[in-house]
Order: sequence, then C-alpha cells, then structure tokens
Amino acid sequence: MKAYNSLWSENDFIQKTAQKWLKQGFLSKEQSSEIEKSYPHDYYDPNIFLKIGLFVFTILAASVSVSLMSIFFISIYETNLNAAFVIQSLIIGGVFFLLLENLIKGRKLYHSGVDNALIYMALGAFCTAIYFLFENLNPPTWLFLMLFLPLFIATTIRYAESVACTLTYFLILGIFVTIALESFWGKTLLPFIMMIVSAGMYFAVKKLSTRKDYLYYETCLTILKTLSLITFYLGGNYLIVREGNVLINNLSLSISPQVAFASIFYFFTTVIPMAYIFFGLRNRDRLMLILGLITLGFSIFTYRFYFAILPIEIALTVGGILLIALAGGLIHYLKITKKGFTYQPDDEFEGFNLEAMLMSQLVQSKIPQQGDTFRFGGGDSGGGGSGGNY
Repeated sequence: MKAYNSLWSENDFIQKTAQKWLKQGFLSKEQSSEIEKSYPHDYYDPNIFLKIGLFVFTILAASVSVSLMSIFFISIYETNLNAAFVIQSLIIGGVFFLLLENLIKGRKLYHSGVDNALIYMALGAFCTAIYFLFENLNPPTWLFLMLFLPLFIATTIRYAESVACTLTYFLILGIFVTIALESFWGKTLLPFIMMIVSAGMYFAVKKLSTRKDYLYYETCLTILKTLSLITFYLGGNYLIVREGNVLINNLSLSISPQVAFASIFYFFTTVIPMAYIFFGLRNRDRLMLILGLITLGFSIFTYRFYFAILPIEIALTVGGILLIALAGGLIHYLKITKKGFTYQPDDEFEGFNLEAMLMSQLVQSKIPQQGDTFRFGGGDSGGGGSGGNY
C-alpha cells in the first residue's frame, strides 16, 4: 500500500528528536551517536538545493522524452486528436509510475526531488487522458473533479506526497462548491457548505492522526488540518462571503450589497478566531494558535473594511503599539514557565521535560546492547545496578 519504507519516516523522526534532545541536554553525545547507528538514514536524502536541481532536471529530461515520443503519434494526431492525446498520456503516465516505483525500490529515493517530479508528471498525464477521454461528452466541472479525485487519493495514500495531498483537499472542496453553484439555494448556502466540508475534513484528520502509521503521513495530515481550519474560517468570514457573492452572481456594483444571514457571518468572523486561540492554548496546539492569531488579524481588517473609524495610518500605529505592548508583557510574564507555556524556543528551554525524559528512556530501551562498548550504568543489565551487582 505504501511505496516508501515506513521505517524511513520513523527513523527520521527519531533522529530529529534525538538531535533536539541532545541540544537540550537530555541525551549525551554517545547516546545520540548510538541512536543514529540504530536508526539510520538508509535512503537517499540530498540537501534542499540538490533536491530542487534534481526536480528541475527530471522535468526537463522527461519533457524531452515526451517530445521525442510524440513523433510516433503524428499520424494519429492528424486523424483523431483526442485519441492521440488519450493514448499517449496513458502510456506516459504508466511509464512514469513504473519508473517511479523502480527508483524508489532500487535507489531508495524518499522525497528527493526526482520522485516528486515523476509523481506530478504522472498525475498530469493521467488527468490529461481523463480530460480528453470525456471532453466530447461536455460533462459538468464537478464530474471532471470526481473523475480526478480517486487518482489523487490513491497517490496520496501510496506516496504521502504533500502537493498531491493539497490538490486532493481542493478537489474534494471543489466538488461540493461546483455542485452548489449550479442552483440558487446552493449559492445561498455555499458558505455553510464550505464550513461543513471543512469541519468534516478536520475531524477526519483528527481520527487519522491516531493511526499507528501517523509518521508516514505526518506532513499530509498537517497540511489537511491547516487547510481545513483556514477554509472553515474563510467560509464564515463576512468579507469573503459578501465580496464572493458579488463574483458568484456577476454583479456590477460599486458597493457590494448586503448578504443573507449577515448577522450570522458577523458572529462567525468574531467567534472563530477566538475559538482557535482558546483551543490552541487549551490543547497546546501551536498550529491552531498561530492560525487563530492570523484569522483574528483578518477579522479586524474585515470590520475595518466596512466600518472605518480611524484613518489607516493612525489605526496601524495604534495597532502596532498595542501588539508590541502585548508581546512585551507576555515575554515578561512567561520568563518563568506558567502551566506548560514559555516564551523560550523549545531548543533553548532548560526546564524539566518529563515527556522528553520518558521518551529518551524508551529510545534507549530499543537500542540493542553491544557488550561493554555501550553501557548506561554499572549493573549487569547496563542500567545503573538494576541487576543487583554494583
């Protein structure tokens, strides 16, 4: 089901955690070194610049190959353009996926740039084939999106690729939006439909986050969680709803008209950012807290867009002073850790971290013993006299 070895993501997580705890003083250099040996990076892991170079090179090489391949389809292009596009796209997509699978197994590629490029090109080829296959039927947009969706879902499940995951989310949301836009009541209830779909995706991500293979999909789940929180807020934001109503209905007005359920959207614009901040603090969820602060700023902009009281320069000055004062007050207040919160970055936090201590002991327990070359203590079992002999 998974193209990559699940141990790669687990080992990567363990090594990053070990390096973090080494900086914090929870692990010694010897323990960190032993963890690296026991949980190695046995896959190809180039630096970011090399990844970009490999990605671009793969795109260029594949484009040249596709261009050369097109020569063999010239006669088909002249007789039936759609059939030529469908056949060639299916062949190209199949070749790219086969090449991708062989490189992952043979070269141990793991999001190295080459495999990412092959995934995008294979998806593009299959989507092209689907489009030209059904183009003559003139189907609605939502039907095209539904035809693309299984391909993107399968790709996300197998490769846990972040861009494919992002496109999968927008395909799901786009299906509901395009269906709603085909009717009057759908247009009217579109903001609520967006919020319902976003909420459903968020709780689905929360459920999936409890899976044992969470680390394999960690990046994808984080992306889905972020997008669902953002679209949930935008679906209820008064400015987005009011100005979006003008675009949807092709209204040519200097001032956008009031929308239905305006008081409800005023309520959402105010409450949703506060809810994000509250639950972000309560659950110590940094992502939700950050989004709460960002959406709060956008909510302030929304109200000022329609109800400007002060000139923009004065409003920005006053807002800046208040934010600086608030930030300074919080830094001073959190110099001493209060209920698990501190202003210091994690890597510089010198306080006692029970979770880190327990996890380091768990990692140590999984490291195979190697005689006298690696002993944590003076006992027979390597654990500080735990065997009874000192």
